[in-house]
Parts: sequence; structure tokens; C-alpha cells
Amino acid sequence: MLIALCSAKGAPGVTTSALALALSWPRPVILAELDPAGGDVLAGYGRGEMSAGGLADLALAARRGGPARHLDSQLLRLDPEGRGRLLPGLADPAGARNVDWDRLAAALVAVEDGAIHVVADCGRLRAEHFPDAVVHRAAAVVLVTGSTLRAVRSATQAIAELRERDACSGMLGALVIGPGKPYGEREISEALGVPVVGSLPQDEKAAVVLSDGAPASRLFAQSALLRAARTIANGLVQSVAAHQSRVAPPQVPLPASAIATRGSRVR
Repeated sequence: MLIALCSAKGAPGVTTSALALALSWPRPVILAELDPAGGDVLAGYGRGEMSAGGLADLALAARRGGPARHLDSQLLRLDPEGRGRLLPGLADPAGARNVDWDRLAAALVAVEDGAIHVVADCGRLRAEHFPDAVVHRAAAVVLVTGSTLRAVRSATQAIAELRERDACSGMLGALVIGPGKPYGEREISEALGVPVVGSLPQDEKAAVVLSDGAPASRLFAQSALLRAARTIANGLVQSVAAHQSRVAPPQVPLPASAIATRGSRVR
């Protein structure tokens, strides 16, 4: 299951939201930093840890036979247990022009035959070299937005753009950061014409741990931010599974003659 997060102009905290969801995901998960503007997780949450691998090396390896067989070697642990892993993003945004997003999308969809989910931080929708192929192959595309008039207006335009260019073939929804300023989930859902998968509070104390690597208190896992992220992550997994079952083509039963013929061949 591939979940793509992206944003409209001026939207807050896409990377922080993606990281919070990945740390709260109910299944083994890969957080893939695919923002063409570059990756931030190692510099922030990773406290400046440097990595020689990641998306840039994966893009280079893909030229030698496809990224799928090289993906595992580019992943870093997000947590001590290794349930969450990170594909670090680009250190130099200029490298985005060299990424084969189509081949990468196929590799992420096929990762471990679906046993491991992927949360992809795709960055701002109108960015140069935006990973359209990843968004198109995603089981769900979640647009991150604030709740101000300006943010909702930009999000409405972004949803319309995703639909106009047929960029999303899966479920389309929105994630609200800091609801009630002044709009709530229901109003935002009506304005965008898509379901709101949930809201993350503006929990600055917890958010700075994710965005800037601030020391985490012993109650960090029980912060309002991560509690909300767990609820959203569980709901997303269930909603996407339900959506996939609804849109899956019905299985046509074989005619009796075909069954009889196939049975005679077995004998």
C-alpha cells in the first residue's frame, strides 16, 4: 500500500506530518522522502545524521537494472525496532531531474509484495520535477492543508488540478493541520469535495522533535500529535482497504464447461 502526501502552496508541515504518520503506522512502513526540493528528515529528526545513500543512490542504481533490488540497501531505521524505515531524500535538489519516477513508483508499489506499506512525502504539487508517477500509482493521495481561508483556497485549487490532470487513480483525501482557524474538518471537506482523513493539532512541543530533532520527553509517544497520528494512520489503512475492495473489478465465475475442461486436463 502506497500513500502519497503532497501539499498546495503555503501548506504547513508535510514532512512533519508524513514522519508522524510513519512513526505511528500500524504495519511495517517505509517513509520515502520524494520531495524534489530535497529531504529534511535526517537534518531534523535525525539530528544532522549524514547518509551516503538514499534516493540519489537509488536513482543511480536504477540505471543498472531497476530500483527494486537496490531499495533495501538504501533504507535507514526510523525506530529502534526497525518497524519504520526511511528512504532519505535528495541532498541536492538538482538531482531531482535524474530520478526516474516511473520506475521508482513501480518499485514502491511492489515493495515486499505489499507486506510493507509506504508513506511518500512528495512535497509541493507544483514543484519542478514533482513525482507525478508516484502520486498516480498511489493507493491514496492525501493533500495536507491548514484551516485558514488562504490555505483552504489553495487546497481547493490543488484538488481541482489533481483531478484535471488525472494525477490520482486511488483514493483522494485531505489532512488538516491545526483545525478551527477558522474552518473545521466538515467545512474543509465540503470546500474541497473530498473526505478529510483527520486532523493533526499544532502541538509545537512534539512537532519540534520531528522537524528539528529537539530532545523528546518520556511522554513524547503520548503527545497530542502522535495520538492523533495513530488515529489517522489506522483510519487510513482501513479506508484505503475498503476503497480498494469497492473499486476492484468483480471476479467473473468460469463457465461450467471451462471448469470441466480444465479438470480433465489435470487428470
